[in-house]
Amino acid sequence: MVSSSPRAQTRSHDVDPKRIKAYSEQLRQRKEAEERIAAQNEFLRTSLRGSHKLQALESNPPNTTSFVNEAYEEDDEPSHLYQLVDYQEVCAALSRVQKALGSIGESGLAARVAGAANALTSPGLRTALTTRSAVLTAVRHKRPALTPPQTQRATDRLKDCIDVLGSHTASGGETSGVAAELLSILGGLELENLLQAHDQAAALLDPSCFARGKRNKTANHVTENDNFQPTNSPDDTSDTIKIIKIEKTNEPLGATVRNEGEAVIIGRIVRGGAAEKSGLLHEGDELLEVNGVSMRGKSVHEVCQLLGGLAGTLSVVLAPRARPRPPPAHRVLHVRAHFDYDPEDDVYIPCRELGISFQKGDVLHVISREDPNWWQAFREGEEDQTLAGLIPSQAFQHQRESMKLTLAGEVAARDKPRKGGTLLCAKKPPRKKKGKKATSEAGYPVYSTSGGDEYEQEEILTYEEVGLYYPRASHKRPIVLIGPPNIGRHELRQRLMEDTARFAAAVPHTSRPRKDHEVPGQDYHFISRTQFESDILNRKFVEHGEYEKAYYGTSLEAIREVVNSGKICVLNLHPQSLKILRGSDLKPYTVFVAPPSLEKLRQKKIRNGEAYKEEELKEIIATARDMELRWGHLFDMIIINNDTQRAYQQLVNEINSLEREPQWVPAHWLKHT
Repeated sequence: MVSSSPRAQTRSHDVDPKRIKAYSEQLRQRKEAEERIAAQNEFLRTSLRGSHKLQALESNPPNTTSFVNEAYEEDDEPSHLYQLVDYQEVCAALSRVQKALGSIGESGLAARVAGAANALTSPGLRTALTTRSAVLTAVRHKRPALTPPQTQRATDRLKDCIDVLGSHTASGGETSGVAAELLSILGGLELENLLQAHDQAAALLDPSCFARGKRNKTANHVTENDNFQPTNSPDDTSDTIKIIKIEKTNEPLGATVRNEGEAVIIGRIVRGGAAEKSGLLHEGDELLEVNGVSMRGKSVHEVCQLLGGLAGTLSVVLAPRARPRPPPAHRVLHVRAHFDYDPEDDVYIPCRELGISFQKGDVLHVISREDPNWWQAFREGEEDQTLAGLIPSQAFQHQRESMKLTLAGEVAARDKPRKGGTLLCAKKPPRKKKGKKATSEAGYPVYSTSGGDEYEQEEILTYEEVGLYYPRASHKRPIVLIGPPNIGRHELRQRLMEDTARFAAAVPHTSRPRKDHEVPGQDYHFISRTQFESDILNRKFVEHGEYEKAYYGTSLEAIREVVNSGKICVLNLHPQSLKILRGSDLKPYTVFVAPPSLEKLRQKKIRNGEAYKEEELKEIIATARDMELRWGHLFDMIIINNDTQRAYQQLVNEINSLEREPQWVPAHWLKHT
């Protein structure tokens, strides 16, 4: 339903009792027709099952090839579409698959299978399976020693605690710091999962606890109703027809509708709108009449136009639908968007006026995921707004992006068939010219990760769950500088490293022999070639490579040594190295150093007295654009380096804020804290 226009109709419309009686009669006739059709269908199924001919065929099947008539099957007999496999069988099967892949040289796939096997055999999963078996055994045998659970709604109690702590944190009083720390503990994924598991186990052990304590929310408090009894009397017309009054302003009503035949059904109630605040409209209700205008037979567009021209008191006649037990309340999901979205360009959104736009990198607070296709959310910094907005759900966005890629691949395969073409027609990286080997800031040869010039399989980016990380004096987040060559990363890193009391570099590893003037642990960590190769297989290096028959690499342990010393580790890395680094417990902060426009880049070279070629400048911009396209969702900050001093100051200011202000980080990082 859209926002109203300047036209307003404030006169309250009285509902004629004759129309109410007519609506009730229509609903009764419709219900009888539905029951009659259901009875006819059941009669047909029963007749087929009781057919003597079918029973004879079942008893004496013919010798000819035929199909099994599923009409004879009983409804309560499950169809075995798949076979249940034991936990040990799955572990053994994964081990066999891993060995088979290794024997045929598929080491990459074998490593992935090994990772799945390790996750499956982890102590945490084993403990969860053991606990589940114990609960199911207790339910099955009804052990008398088990006391009934105190509540089946531990997650609701947790939400109440979080709400109270949130108000204390926002107050800024003496207890705000303690409340914030406790809030970070109670908001952890582990505690939430534990309480959800508790509620599910409680429901199994004591089903009657579902009926104890139905939560009813009023304006600002929650009450418990222990004696809730629904009224389903057929003579009570209030259960079939309801007349409600809603005050509507020029803002959106906060509801969407859909058509089911000629009926107009409320499809969604948006949090914070007038419909949700009133508590009188619910999803699934049928709109029969609004201000004396019949809704039946009208299209969604006609209903939106009609309601858009109304304001003031709306007199609504509706038929409530039998509602199943409401699902458990979802916690607020915090996500970072990995794509740009504008509801004005989305033909699938139910109501454009209710959609909210966002850009890649924005943090969204999802408050409702009940609709599988459209979530309700607020943008970071806009939580004070009363009305939530619609955004595509993760599953829906992934589905339509997959469809786009599939269609693009089909078009490319049809229009440009050629040997070696990829299905999705991904762009190939430009061929690099062979040139003189460059050296790193520490003086050792530049190298890249294995397969650095190969594109990985295209990933569909939607959302990433994030959590709020509070700075800790004992853990300085490493600063990773990403960017194309010759853009000034070296100068920025060198200027940071001048502050030796605050910043430090990770000591690299190498397999070459130590020279006389080199100090182990200061110039390099010297290890054997065998040990280096073993560490590569165990994914201990952020990046590694080979130069003149010797390995060089930057290890996670070397970065951790800098962090443990209380200093900030500064790294210049290739974007592909971020995968291993972000999978660790180091919580890196990634800064993308980007070039300005071609003209400004040219002027910068002239201003600094640097020689340049036009093709080199274009190559820098093309490489930066490609990096941002492929890895931009991993960047925490982008600095456009048009002036080195200005870029340095911008970088230092951001590093200072990292030590004072909380930051949104991937949720799985918080498990390491």
